[in-house]
Order: sequence, then C-alpha cells, then structure tokens
Amino acid sequence: EVMKTKINIDKTSISLGRFNWQIEQKATFTLKNTGNRPLAVQDVDTSCGCTSVEYSRRPVSLKDSLVIKIKYKAESPGYFNKDIAIYCNVLSSPVYVKLSGKAQ
Repeated sequence: EVMKTKINIDKTSISLGRFNWQIEQKATFTLKNTGNRPLAVQDVDTSCGCTSVEYSRRPVSLKDSLVIKIKYKAESPGYFNKDIAIYCNVLSSPVYVKLSGKAQ
C-alpha cells in the first residue's frame, strides 16, 4: 500500500487573463508537502495538447515544496478553461488545478 501524505496547494485556479493567442503563456503553482511522508507525484495530466507541464520527478520531502510549471499555447483565439490533474500519494488524488483565460 502506498503511504499517503498531505499537501497544501497555493492555487487551485490560474487565470492567464487576456493575451495574444500566438504567444505562449507561462504560469506556475506550488505543492507543499504538509504531511509526514514523502510526496510522490506519479503523473500530471492536462486536458489538451495545448497545455504542457514541467516538474521534478523526485519525491518531495517533509515540509518541502514542488513547483509545477505550466505552458499554454492557444490553438486559436477564444476563451478557454482547462483542467490539470495531479496524481500523487494523497487521499484526494487526483488534485485539480483550473487554467483559464482569453486568447485574442
């Protein structure tokens, strides 16, 4: 059985606001390990190919944090609302972060 831990996430929703749809947008969010076991992120899944993520695959020790970098490249102008699912060893896994904005 996988040892569960607890996390605190600094943002569950990220708005990129209005931006030129041809320019890639970047954002970050942070997971802090607040439990008493190392945090292991197995996977981070995005709801479309226009969104990519980058993060360290190393376990996050107690009281340490993991920064997840997001890149969003609009395929066309318009509003968007995307989900990012973080699969990790917490009871509420997957944890979701919403990414939204208006590419114009």
